Amino acid sequence: MSSIGYTVKNKHPVLIFLISTAAAAFVMRIMSDANQKPQVPESKPIFVFAASGTAAAVQRIAALYSQENHVQIQLNLASSAVLARQIEAGADWDVFISANRQWMDYVIERKSLKAAEVVKVLKDRLALIVPADSGNMPFAAGNPSFAQHFQGLLAIGDPVTVPAGVYAKQALEKMGWWQSLSSRMVLTVDTAAILRYVETKQCQAGIVYLSSAKMSSRVLCVSVFDESLHDPIYFFATANVSSERGRLFLQYLTTSARAAEIFTACGFQPVKE
Repeated sequence: MSSIGYTVKNKHPVLIFLISTAAAAFVMRIMSDANQKPQVPESKPIFVFAASGTAAAVQRIAALYSQENHVQIQLNLASSAVLARQIEAGADWDVFISANRQWMDYVIERKSLKAAEVVKVLKDRLALIVPADSGNMPFAAGNPSFAQHFQGLLAIGDPVTVPAGVYAKQALEKMGWWQSLSSRMVLTVDTAAILRYVETKQCQAGIVYLSSAKMSSRVLCVSVFDESLHDPIYFFATANVSSERGRLFLQYLTTSARAAEIFTACGFQPVKE
């Protein structure tokens, strides 16, 4: 018994071949276009270099701005001297907030920025603080006998590099306290360190910005220094000339009513220029 086999012959082999070839070419082209299509880079964060004394306020404002504008903000919080030297060394930055004009000028001179682009953002005061549970301190900053009766350690910023320390030294020298207290001073790298020393009672008193004193529940502000005892305390800011996003964030810092509210709540006096 024999089996019967059969085959189906394609009547249009050339047409099928052309269709298959065209389809394959179309798929390959799609894949090639997909591979060659430029990838959209991830949004680069806005690098904000801010003096540590502004930390509480700048953190809140950055979070608000980031939420409203769908951008990432990366904060670098340290003493103005440290930040200025990082910028000089080539660190990527968009906005710089300095606790005094000296370190702002340091950056301007080395980065060829225009002085007109620097703005006064905030004003502050100088305060004497003690640990919160110290009770009423019998000798306030305005009492001339303070230097003779205070027996603990006094934390201040290093006057060589820390603006808060510069102002503190000016005030202590004008009151005639610097020499008698100098042997019991602990010089710190920034205002945050002063707070830590006093909060943990490693130092029995410290001199910080009034805004910093208001931000810690673990210290007590016992006196505010008269403004005539030191140079006016202003915080200055500028944006990198090549950063449009930095300029927009700086504009928000200086013109936004919401930013002004946050600065005020943190103990600063916003400055309108």
